[in-house]
Amino acid sequence: MRAAGMVPAVVYGRGTEPLMISLDSRSLKKSLNTAAGSNVLLDLVIGGENGGTKETVMIKEVQRDPLQKDFILHADLIRISMTDKIEVQVPLNFTGEAAGVKEGGIFQVQKREIGIRCMPGDIPQVIDVPIEDLGIGDVLTVADLKLPQGIEILEDPVENLASILVPHEEMIPEEAEAEEEEAGAEKPAEEQQE
Repeated sequence: MRAAGMVPAVVYGRGTEPLMISLDSRSLKKSLNTAAGSNVLLDLVIGGENGGTKETVMIKEVQRDPLQKDFILHADLIRISMTDKIEVQVPLNFTGEAAGVKEGGIFQVQKREIGIRCMPGDIPQVIDVPIEDLGIGDVLTVADLKLPQGIEILEDPVENLASILVPHEEMIPEEAEAEEEEAGAEKPAEEQQE
């Protein structure tokens, strides 16, 4: 099947039996390449003896060859209803340069994506998170996110997304030795002999 340019796949979900299908490799690659994110809705036409049926699906997982990343081994597709809310993970896109970084702080990301619930047609490809106002020591939490109406965040509001760490100065070896010598000189004589 793979040698003939087809990819084995399974379609499941919405209370129906899993359906084993094969997908045209070029069409699948094109869909994956034109998709801006991982939560892309696709119209899948399934041919059969009684004519074709059309279903809205989302790519749940794609298995690739470990050596040839362009070679797709298998795909899992999940059926989607356009009238029911679904839960998905959406990547976060941190935008701008934090004020704290300009002052010498270190920007650290604790979470790169968040879980949301919304209608399939409202799924954002990414969630833009502006960070310009973050100063040294500031923490950005889930509660700080501004999302369009109709999108419900599934994460704990106090969970950290990113922070600006206070920079730690590294001592150059000569300074470290000098500090050790000073500390040794301050100890009582009997402690130094031990």
